[in-house]
Amino acid sequence: MNAIEQILNTLPRIPKPLNPNEGTGIPHPQVLDAENSKLKNEFSTSFHNLEPPMGQALLKEVPKLQEWPHFGGEGEYDHIEFIRGIDMIKEDFELPDRLAKARFNTLFTRSAHRWYIKLRQAHGHQSWTWCKTQIINKWANDAWRFKVEKAFNSSELNSEKEKALPWFCQQRDRLTALYPDMSEFLIHRKISRQCGGDLENAVKRRTMEQSSAEDIINK
Repeated sequence: MNAIEQILNTLPRIPKPLNPNEGTGIPHPQVLDAENSKLKNEFSTSFHNLEPPMGQALLKEVPKLQEWPHFGGEGEYDHIEFIRGIDMIKEDFELPDRLAKARFNTLFTRSAHRWYIKLRQAHGHQSWTWCKTQIINKWANDAWRFKVEKAFNSSELNSEKEKALPWFCQQRDRLTALYPDMSEFLIHRKISRQCGGDLENAVKRRTMEQSSAEDIINK
């Protein structure tokens, strides 16, 4: 190799001109957009048993965290309201378990939050069906039933101190929590026994007409 060749070898090489008919190995921006769109569609379809556009639309409409039911574990029957609320959101928006359960660390509050943390540490990720069973076993036990039954039986309407409709609805909610399969007719008849006097007779008569709680009280 002569001196001229040595000097030429030290110079930077001129890159080979790009041939538009050959691939460069670098995806075109349109290709990247198509791939990203495909991933989004696959994500949506995996989370919703719907067409991708509908799944994406539902995902955008999922209630904000503060609009979800919260559960503190200290009410008479708020565990039932919590379970029903989560079930309805999951059903309405076709949410998978993991998307709903990702909010549980915030949705569980006070004593229920401490219980949930221990449950999660002991059992890890579980299905929502499994979680519902644990909630019911914890809060809908014999002690809870005794407490709610006692509250129902000891609560009699005093029309001079409280309004009839809130009292009636609270009694109805207690019975619904204790006996979810009880008919509305029987619920109203049991509540009528806690009214006494003319109101008891009025409730019994209006119950025969299959009225709502509001109609029974306001007629």
